[in-house]
Amino acid sequence: MKVAVYSQYPKKQSEEALQVLTKALYKRKASVFPEKAFYNDIRNEFQNTSHYNTFETLDKSFDLLISIGGDGTILRAITFVKDLDIPIVGVNTGRLGFLATIQTEDIEEAIEHICQKKYSLSKRTLLSIETSPENKDILELNFALNEIAVSRKNTTSMITVETKLNGEYLTSYWSDGLIIATPTGSTGYSLSCGGPVITPRHH
Repeated sequence: MKVAVYSQYPKKQSEEALQVLTKALYKRKASVFPEKAFYNDIRNEFQNTSHYNTFETLDKSFDLLISIGGDGTILRAITFVKDLDIPIVGVNTGRLGFLATIQTEDIEEAIEHICQKKYSLSKRTLLSIETSPENKDILELNFALNEIAVSRKNTTSMITVETKLNGEYLTSYWSDGLIIATPTGSTGYSLSCGGPVITPRHH
């Protein structure tokens, strides 16, 4: 099994989780590839780390990406996975985790279940965006797991957002902007603006 590991701004909890995680993976003869920038941040915390290979980009040879942190870390991890269909497993070392649900004390058991294929995949909706004229800033990263926000810029006036659904006119919003959120993103920016929480399984 070839496993990528990603974290950002490593904290003590993340380092502890990584040690437990790598031990569990090596015990099961997995190949572990930490993300390069993350590895450079934590390499001083580990002795005998010469056996680590690192990754900067992913390809289809990876079986799994394990994200250590909170939900924000998973959102960053998605930018590595893109459309490669590599499952992401979230180890939660933050506070509240809607996406990152495995606690450090459960890592050993979780890895055992993954190796025995005792798991289910939770498929999530992605949004993609195209603009006319083309916006070069979003060409490389034109998708979102949480939301896409259309907001006013350089004006204090409200804007009119004319919306269509499947090519059919829906309505026009007169507002500061419009948040288009997936069920996953419904607990983020959308919720803070009074939007509904939507269960990912029922979208």
